[in-house]
Amino acid sequence: MELEKEFNLYRELKPSLIQDGHQGKFIVIKDNEVFDIFMTYEDALRQGLRRYGNVPFLLHQISRFERVHHFFHGVEVTGCQMSV
Repeated sequence: MELEKEFNLYRELKPSLIQDGHQGKFIVIKDNEVFDIFMTYEDALRQGLRRYGNVPFLLHQISRFERVHHFFHGVEVTGCQMSV
């Protein structure tokens, strides 16, 4: 699975990230490196692209509960609703 290593690292770090007050923020991880934590999705995406380029990296909102999203060709499908 692509980004499995990054997501496993996130899951390992998640309890301490929440304890340190980062819930709701966005983390960027590539390989075994946590790049940084950002206040907004847009900042995390911009900085992740600037650092790594147009390659897969994990950008994930830090949360106690995980929301499941599926992406298909640039269209996000959440539940029964779709948004472009």
